Amino acid sequence: MSNRVATLTDRREFEPRNRLLAVLPGEDLLSLRPHLEPVLLTRGVMLEADEPLTRVYFVETGVVSLVAVLENRTSTGVSMVGREGLIGIATLLGSDTALGRHSVHVPGSALALEVRRFRSALQASRKLRAACQAYAQAFLFQALHAVACNRSHTVEQRCARWLLTCADRIKNDTLQLTQESLAGMLGVRRSTVSVVAQRLRHAGLICYRGGAITVLDRPGLEAVACECYRILRGRYERLLARDVG
Repeated sequence: MSNRVATLTDRREFEPRNRLLAVLPGEDLLSLRPHLEPVLLTRGVMLEADEPLTRVYFVETGVVSLVAVLENRTSTGVSMVGREGLIGIATLLGSDTALGRHSVHVPGSALALEVRRFRSALQASRKLRAACQAYAQAFLFQALHAVACNRSHTVEQRCARWLLTCADRIKNDTLQLTQESLAGMLGVRRSTVSVVAQRLRHAGLICYRGGAITVLDRPGLEAVACECYRILRGRYERLLARDVG
């Protein structure tokens, strides 16, 4: 009985914000706790494509995007990671290198875990394995869907989708997100984002000042966003609710 009480007490003292970690049974989480290192996610490039992966990062706050970079140095965001997931998803597929460039667009924090310990934890914890597999499905669906979205929808529609998705990831309608970062995710010039942002601001949907963008009218912004926002959000919620909890 005393061991059970100690475990429950310790579990309450350590309450990770990351959804993949938050659903773990107390014993599984406590076995990982000594190896989880808190790190800051500062705005800018976090990992380059094909860079060796020595750690995975369970995002606690902030937003990181997976960006595809072409030879002419243009880039487009293909997937986004918040507190629902992790950085280093390639390790689930047996790879030891990053799939693409990972850029921090909304600063925050994460819990870092060495890859070898992560893989051992996947073998030891059925719940962690199921949660990560569900997340991987949602992540890959988002990346594949981005191809069609970038080709078929306007910059304004995609901009609205990215803003809403960022807000969902951090559970806050005020984003520490610059127009330059938004341009990088959308794969367009900053001047293009400036025009689109002004249009959304004049419509009363957003405001921006001091490196932050605030969603003022969520229903209005959802009406502007392409259907990809609804589709992707629904897929994430179904997969994560089923296997993450």
